[in-house]
Amino acid sequence: MKEILRRFFTIAICALTLCVWSVAVHAQSPRQLKEATWQDLGLNLPPDFPTNEISLFEGMNLARGTWSFQAETVTGDSTTPIQGSLSIVGDPQSGMIPMWSMTWTWSAEDSENAIVFIVGAGPRKDGFDLMLTRIGPVKTTESKDAQRRVLPTIFEGTWNPETRTLTCMESDPPRGLRRQALVGDASKPKQVFDLVIAKDGKILVKQSQHMPAGQLASAEATVRTGQAPEMPSVLSGKHRFKSVTEITDPRIKPWLPPEATSISLMSDRGGHFARYEVAEGDFKNFMNKLWKEQGEGSAHKRESMSGEGEPASAESMVRRFEPLGWQPLGNAVIFYSPSKSTGAMTTYYYDRDAGIAYHDRGYW
Repeated sequence: MKEILRRFFTIAICALTLCVWSVAVHAQSPRQLKEATWQDLGLNLPPDFPTNEISLFEGMNLARGTWSFQAETVTGDSTTPIQGSLSIVGDPQSGMIPMWSMTWTWSAEDSENAIVFIVGAGPRKDGFDLMLTRIGPVKTTESKDAQRRVLPTIFEGTWNPETRTLTCMESDPPRGLRRQALVGDASKPKQVFDLVIAKDGKILVKQSQHMPAGQLASAEATVRTGQAPEMPSVLSGKHRFKSVTEITDPRIKPWLPPEATSISLMSDRGGHFARYEVAEGDFKNFMNKLWKEQGEGSAHKRESMSGEGEPASAESMVRRFEPLGWQPLGNAVIFYSPSKSTGAMTTYYYDRDAGIAYHDRGYW
């Protein structure tokens, strides 16, 4: 699981390095949770799944928003005091793994500097593998290409719920990151620091050791300066809706025709299944609009997809939908949405005679 988590971070780092300077607008609302369960946090884990990291997830959710902070950066044996703004975003439900991002930004000479911590958790049978990736410091006025050249540092984390401390120990970079990350003295002491997440979400960095120049030797969020805005709810499990207007989950709503009614959904972290009623004209208009708006950026061309516009086999529908109790449609035709380079796309099965559509959406 650790290597899978490392590989996922390799992909996530590439994407987040390009956009961390604008993440504040996507912050989410903290929730005051008492004696939270994994289900309260939106995670469909077994009833006997260990609860050790619940307080970590809960604390990170409560931390979301913006804070002022004071800190010290280290250069050799000397430290430099700084003050700035901390932006924290993330959600344990919406990605392939629970993940949060902290962006520490401060003024330095003629530009803004920033360091980003990305905290991720990969589930295993007896808990979570925790990892923190640090990116920076970088100057935010530099080009995205310059930001991309900043190599991340990977830390493995251990959570202590009694002290509310995530101890982060430097780890080898995942396979796939540039070999420059491996250059250096193998005997050099590993970097280590503690990330304390208080019950009210306040963040503290302390006990830093062996930090290179420019890194945070210590840091403390001081005053919350902005609550995170409300975030559309993320659906998990089975749901029924009369119309699309009742759905706010941004992973689901864009892939439903606006005129769809009598909607049944099954959603999880990796994708969702949907069954709904929609008139033929409305369905075709929706598909044409999808391709008009997103087709240029699609990893495949509409006319290149094998089976597009052809009858769907009953066997393929049984494999996908029978476990949900949805019987194969009698005269279904296959349609495809635009796709991402990761393979994420939606496959539609539409029966014009019945006016019913099924679709299967993968997020990755």
